[in-house]
Amino acid sequence: MPARRGRRSALAAFLIALLAGGGFAWWRTRSSDAVAALAGKHPAPGELNVLVITLDTTRADRLGCYGFEGARTPNIDALAGDGILFENVAATVPLTFPSHSSIFTGLVPPRHGVRDNGGFFLDGAHVTLAERLREAGWATGAFVAAWVLESKWGLGQGFDEYSDRFQLSKYKVVSLGTVQKRGEEVAADAVRWIDQVRDRRFFAWVHLYDPHTPYDPPEPFASRHPGRPYLGEIEYTDFVVGKIFDALRQRGLWERTLVVLTADHGESLGDHGESTHAYFIYGATTRVPLVVRTPWDVRGRVAAQVSSVDIMPTILELARVPAPRGVQGKSLAGLL
Repeated sequence: MPARRGRRSALAAFLIALLAGGGFAWWRTRSSDAVAALAGKHPAPGELNVLVITLDTTRADRLGCYGFEGARTPNIDALAGDGILFENVAATVPLTFPSHSSIFTGLVPPRHGVRDNGGFFLDGAHVTLAERLREAGWATGAFVAAWVLESKWGLGQGFDEYSDRFQLSKYKVVSLGTVQKRGEEVAADAVRWIDQVRDRRFFAWVHLYDPHTPYDPPEPFASRHPGRPYLGEIEYTDFVVGKIFDALRQRGLWERTLVVLTADHGESLGDHGESTHAYFIYGATTRVPLVVRTPWDVRGRVAAQVSSVDIMPTILELARVPAPRGVQGKSLAGLL
């Protein structure tokens, strides 16, 4: 019996390795075929602007495009209808700075070394999405809404402009979790910068922190959800997203811009006894939205399980820019 069990274990291990290797090769083949098919599209992949929007603390199952009916998110829903929605996306960690480090390096936290907010730094040896795109000729700008993403922690590498100035004097208590900017202020900064670089290819990262505690949505979003301010923040964030999209359309930039919208992590909202996030890794805090909208009329939904580390190599492949060696994520171009 022990020998038979050992043979079964060995066979199982062999089959798992075979399927994993074959699956990865198949995925890479589909990815390469997809990029080759897009090479003749207009605009060409290498001519795209890139806009990445990260929504802080946003559960996938609190957006209309993911089936939620308790809040109005028309702008994000329209983006999903105009692009590809990934149904099963896992964040690497339910913490803002480590998760963003994974999004922009394609590495999991044990590899990039950022394990918490504050006290950890993203090593300059790790190549970021901004660095790769700037080397390839894109203007690069970041516009962050939370002090926890201040450039001193390491995410500023590769950005020509990194808007992380905060008015600390207005806070009675200064902490990493409370110092923030309203979404409209962040969006306005981003649009001003886009106006300066609109004649070039640009990569803009816009980070919106409003769904994070303390929940304090402005009107009319607060009144729409009395006693449920998180939903008011979700609706306000969608409103800000719509303002960014409108600005791109008004400037004639929408039809040559690749838009990627995701979240760094979710929020427990009382599930499993946790009110916010950072302690547990249930789906409430690790399942995040991911929508990829191209100018090429590619639409649909993808049920495959993917990760936030896949975002960086996906963007680089769609822009025809080689990914750095050692990236752990896989390009999702083949799934588009």
